[in-house]
Amino acid sequence: MAKQYKKYDITQCALYKCNSPRNLKRVLKITDEEYKDIVKIVKYHAFQIDKKDGVEKRNITAPDRRIKEIQTRILQLLQKVERPEWLISGEKGKCYIDNGKKHIHSNYFLTMVIKKFYDNCGREYVFCFFRDRMLMAGDLAGLCTDIVTYEGGIPTGCPTSQLLAFYAYENMFNEIYEVAYKYGCIYTVYVDDMTFSSKDTFDVKKMKSEIDQKLRKYGHKPKYKKVKYYSHGQYVPITGTIVTGNHELKVPNRLQKRVYDDFQEIKSFEGRKLTSEEQIKINSLKGRVQASENIEPGKFPEIRRLTNVIAKE
Repeated sequence: MAKQYKKYDITQCALYKCNSPRNLKRVLKITDEEYKDIVKIVKYHAFQIDKKDGVEKRNITAPDRRIKEIQTRILQLLQKVERPEWLISGEKGKCYIDNGKKHIHSNYFLTMVIKKFYDNCGREYVFCFFRDRMLMAGDLAGLCTDIVTYEGGIPTGCPTSQLLAFYAYENMFNEIYEVAYKYGCIYTVYVDDMTFSSKDTFDVKKMKSEIDQKLRKYGHKPKYKKVKYYSHGQYVPITGTIVTGNHELKVPNRLQKRVYDDFQEIKSFEGRKLTSEEQIKINSLKGRVQASENIEPGKFPEIRRLTNVIAKE
């Protein structure tokens, strides 16, 4: 279980009203040389990972070791700040599964994805968070912005990205919460996924229109092909989980199929010494089985057992 920290008001954060270079260097644990030319250590590398459905790939731009250490320090400070219960992403000890659980007792659902959210998270919004919300001096706010942004936006692979994407657009998300509240809906945010649900019906057409206006006000828009409404009794996909009409959380069919297909290939490895490539495939399958068990405890027990047997040969 992840360690839980006592939360405090944002005014108690060490970055709040940090207006001297000396204090910022102490708080972020950076050297005089790094402070003078932070851009020199802002380096990234790109790679791909499986999306939460275990099937598609996601492009990641991740920081190199030193800049990641400094970003992690900023994250540690911001994670202790109180924030809305409807914000799931960036919360230590929570994941996409907790997002699905928030809606498990609802009957009617609206799901939306913000189109290219990270790509369109403007550097100026991040800067305004540090300067106007944290009340930091402009030059120090600029330095913090340089640490957590890359090529004018928020990179996908930084430890700070999920939380700062929220804080940079906190006003937008709060305004969308007010819309959800007006229509009597539960509202959650997981990075760029917004989910709205209720036990009772709501005017989905008007609600979608109002949310669209709020997003566009801040330079964003929905990915329209992923704006979906689900009525009572349907299977509802929510951030890599399925909420059923019986108010249960289930593993998506695509992930189940990937587990079965991968296992069919891995069965052919039985009885011989594994190559490094085959070991990687086994580890990937184990990861998908674990992801499935996190959603449905006890899922795929036989596949887990046999995979472990093959892995030991």
